[in-house]
Amino acid sequence: MIACMKTKNTNILSLALLATALSGLMIVSTATAQSNTTEINVTSATMNASSSSDDPVAMHIDAAIGAIKEEKTDEGRKHLLEAEKLLEGKPSVADSEKRIEAAIKALKDGDSNGSISQAEEVKKSLTA
Repeated sequence: MIACMKTKNTNILSLALLATALSGLMIVSTATAQSNTTEINVTSATMNASSSSDDPVAMHIDAAIGAIKEEKTDEGRKHLLEAEKLLEGKPSVADSEKRIEAAIKALKDGDSNGSISQAEEVKKSLTA
């Protein structure tokens, strides 16, 4: 009888340890999946917000375009204003500054496509 109880206790202990280990693996797996999803979202946002160069103006333009495409016009406007601020007083990029102003105006008028178009032209002129 004692040997039988010992076997049952050992089996119960083994099952409890196995259940605990499996629960731990499930928690780690879920946390890893959530972490990977967050990483993908952050990577995606970073790719949308950065350009092929490290130019802060181009980065703001990319971020503005991404925000406008996602219908986040306030965020897009803020990035356009930041880009414009970075270009102020530089005669060599006066055309780009005017295009940013046009993009801001188009956004204010509710023309997201026009705003994106102007912003893309600024980006082209900066990388040319």
